[in-house]
Amino acid sequence: MSSSMIFMVKYIDKKRWLILGYFALFLESITGIVAILLQRDLIDEVFTGKQYDKFPMLLALFAVFFFGPKLWFTVRKVAFFHIGYQVQRSLTKDFLLKIYDMPTGSFNKEHVGKLLNHMRSDIADASDLAINQLLSEAVKNVLTIIFLSYSVAHISFIMLFVVIIVAIIYYVLLHKFGEKTKKFAQCVRQEKAKVSITVEESISSVREIVAYNRQGWQLKKYEEKFSDYFKAILKQGIFKSKLLFVSEPFLFGTKLVAIFFGAVSVIYNKISLGDFVAGFALVDQLVTELGQFFDQAFTGKRLVASVECIQSVMMKDSIKFGSKDFNCDIASIKFKEVTFSYSEEATPVLNDLTIDFPIGKKIAIVGESGSGKSTIAQLLLRAYSPDKGEVLINDVPINFYGKHYTDKVSAVFQQPHFLPSSIRENLVFDKEYDDIELKKVCKEMLCYDFITEFPREYETEVGERGTTLSGGQKQRLALARALLKNTEVLILDEATSALDTETEYWVQKNIDKLRQGKTTIIIAHRISTIQNADIIYVLHKGKVAAKGTHESLMKESPVYKKLYAVQQIC
Repeated sequence: MSSSMIFMVKYIDKKRWLILGYFALFLESITGIVAILLQRDLIDEVFTGKQYDKFPMLLALFAVFFFGPKLWFTVRKVAFFHIGYQVQRSLTKDFLLKIYDMPTGSFNKEHVGKLLNHMRSDIADASDLAINQLLSEAVKNVLTIIFLSYSVAHISFIMLFVVIIVAIIYYVLLHKFGEKTKKFAQCVRQEKAKVSITVEESISSVREIVAYNRQGWQLKKYEEKFSDYFKAILKQGIFKSKLLFVSEPFLFGTKLVAIFFGAVSVIYNKISLGDFVAGFALVDQLVTELGQFFDQAFTGKRLVASVECIQSVMMKDSIKFGSKDFNCDIASIKFKEVTFSYSEEATPVLNDLTIDFPIGKKIAIVGESGSGKSTIAQLLLRAYSPDKGEVLINDVPINFYGKHYTDKVSAVFQQPHFLPSSIRENLVFDKEYDDIELKKVCKEMLCYDFITEFPREYETEVGERGTTLSGGQKQRLALARALLKNTEVLILDEATSALDTETEYWVQKNIDKLRQGKTTIIIAHRISTIQNADIIYVLHKGKVAAKGTHESLMKESPVYKKLYAVQQIC
């Protein structure tokens, strides 16, 4: 548990709230005990000793110290609430950064629903358990137990001895059942994550489910996962009930034993009636605090389960980029003997590939499906690293550059992603562009007309993943977004596949005009759209089978002629 607490505590940066919280915690712990001791003085000095002149003062003090714990309880809760919120926010931020820095291969193995469950449930639970429970409630339990034990010892050591015996029994129970508590908590979290995954799948694939009339099948799948989740919660609940069945008799029995020894002490005049009343009240509170501390010990096991779920992602390897500045222009782009496969078991997609891309030119890459075209784009974007060989920019491996590398290279894919926000925000992200520049690029990409047809134009909400837009509209907006960024290298990976032939012709022509003198790499399926490229690379089984212009390849490359002929037939 200590390592889990250290992991959480390092996210605390609001030290003033922590100081205030512990100040309130100290006063909350001691004021309640003082109120009980004042009851003893009221009984012994006023009611039994008949010192009635002390009654007003003792009553006033009793009122102050009786209501004091309520005040300091509120202050403590507010202080630790601020700390817990800050820890949850900071941890969520780091979790997102970890996802951003995760290698694409590792990220693809993670399920979005599971990651969302970590953020919505595990991080929130870990923050609450660590801050509001262990650092707040558990510390308050320990401090109160110390004060109570000291106070009880001064009244009756035998009553304290009884409580110590109970504490030892509690420790034995904790040692015996603690690990089971952790396992039940982990099981509940795992099953809850599976439910989240199923729900996320049901929503993200709603069109396919409806199209194939598989609503019943998907609902049955959800019911099965939820049933497993319910069974896990039920087992955890039964286990907690067993713990209560074992522990509660000790709590009740301790109070009975304390009454017995206290009463005997009063009968034999070893303690006063006021000491007996105060002693029993203190023992009652001490036993209650011990019970709560017992629960907090199990809370620690639940915290470990939550933190381990979070660390299962946080401890994964990050993409290792260098810190080399990229202030100069791009003068060369090379693939040098690059071999790459998407997994250790898979056949290499690229085999000893060597390419020298001419700078400032329009470059096309064509080939059959699976020949490695899109993999070249992924490597240039540093989504993956080569298994062998190097991808070089200005003769420097691209992973040596810092994160400013992305200011030099951008890409548009066949299925671009859109935020559930306005068209304007999806076009500009966090950059500043004037309306004239924005409208100019939108007109060139043939999306200005359909944007202005919307009642709110550029402020129109596009929906989750751009669901209110057609495939062609999304591709044109994505192209406009990339052209606004105006990077030195632009990669278009089947970026116009959803457009009709005429629209694609004009979009490609306008891209050539806007990208004049800049490096544009087009990964294309339709050869008709890249016939005017300055150079075309033909890929076959992960290697360059041929290169040249459209005219030279039609004369010299059988692979290229076959691709072209098949498309003409289609």
